[in-house]
Amino acid sequence: MYYKKWLQYLQMSWIAINENRGRSILTMLGIIIGVGAVVLMTSLGRGAESLILGSVSSFGNDLIYISPGSPDEGLGAGSITSVDRIKYRDYLDLKKVDFLQNVTPFLVYDAILVLADQNEKAQVVGTTNGYSKALNFYPEEGRFIEDFDNSSAARVVVLGYKLSDRLFGDQDPIDQDIKIKGLNFRVVGVMEEQGGNAFESYDDMAFMPITTLQTYLFGVDYVQTIMAQAIGSMDEAIIQTREAIRRIHNIDNPTDDLSKDDFSIISQEQAVGIFTSVSSVLTLFISLIASISLLVGGIGIMNIMYVSVNQRTREIGLRKAVGATSRDILFQFLLEAVVLTLIGGFLGVLGGLGLAFLAARIIVKFQSTWQFLVNEQALLIALIVSILIGVIFGLYPARKAAAKNPIEALRYE
Repeated sequence: MYYKKWLQYLQMSWIAINENRGRSILTMLGIIIGVGAVVLMTSLGRGAESLILGSVSSFGNDLIYISPGSPDEGLGAGSITSVDRIKYRDYLDLKKVDFLQNVTPFLVYDAILVLADQNEKAQVVGTTNGYSKALNFYPEEGRFIEDFDNSSAARVVVLGYKLSDRLFGDQDPIDQDIKIKGLNFRVVGVMEEQGGNAFESYDDMAFMPITTLQTYLFGVDYVQTIMAQAIGSMDEAIIQTREAIRRIHNIDNPTDDLSKDDFSIISQEQAVGIFTSVSSVLTLFISLIASISLLVGGIGIMNIMYVSVNQRTREIGLRKAVGATSRDILFQFLLEAVVLTLIGGFLGVLGGLGLAFLAARIIVKFQSTWQFLVNEQALLIALIVSILIGVIFGLYPARKAAAKNPIEALRYE
């Protein structure tokens, strides 16, 4: 019995919506935009998180990073106050410990590589042989940086795959000279094609001995970060590394107060956690901003329904005169608002998914490992929120309709 009455409410609501299609579409527009924006943002957020996790997993989860500045300093590696706290000699000392392998420092410099009349802007990474081993990233031609290159600050360079192709094309780059900052550097290797990842494209970089970068290009004695692979337990390796650097830096810290350290240690897994947390927070923040249009849409629903109640006053009076109760009128108008927002929610989901798919197709041209991902939970929440908006913002007009006096309503012109 009750379901027949609800079907009747639904049928009458659909008739009212269909009779005023233009007004109904404009009413739903705020809901469509709000839901679509939320679906788009959550999909892009999922894609970014997947890209980060995929990039990190390709290098394994046994890497740790030692950077200048204590964890609570808030300025991070490379900040003005902490930039010179990790030295090349720290790397040399950490190479001797037995709980780390492939210890390697690196320092990044933006440079212009010149070949004849051709200029290519690229990031130059000053590093050591351990960099290639730690990242499982090896030359396709020639060789990588060796220890003797660093000990003599040799002016040699290894090119990323795409960078080499842009500079030399079909020519053999090995033993050719390029200029950086007016100095000649001999090409000794070309790296295998790596592809882009969440952070940078190794194919567009150049690599040279870190001592060469410090001496000839940067003019500094510090490094930005020391990277290493943990042997055995990651937690134990971090503890022992922290103790080793405290000894190297003559830091007396028996209470293990990290704020007293002039360095920070973070594992690859922790770095991923930070990136994904930041990505999630940003996605949530942007989604909340996008949800403002849902509020606007809800207000639009309430206004249009209120106008609809006034326009259909005689209809309300006639229905009450033939036996409809105030409850019937309330549910009819409330269901009409819910149907409007639910349709808007479905259209918003479809539109958001379409835009997310289109965005993924565009992004993949620049970032080949990007994936189109859907947050099913966000879709469900978006539809539920659409229904709630219909109930919340449709309740006031529906109550106004239900409260109308049938005699006065029949007299309404």
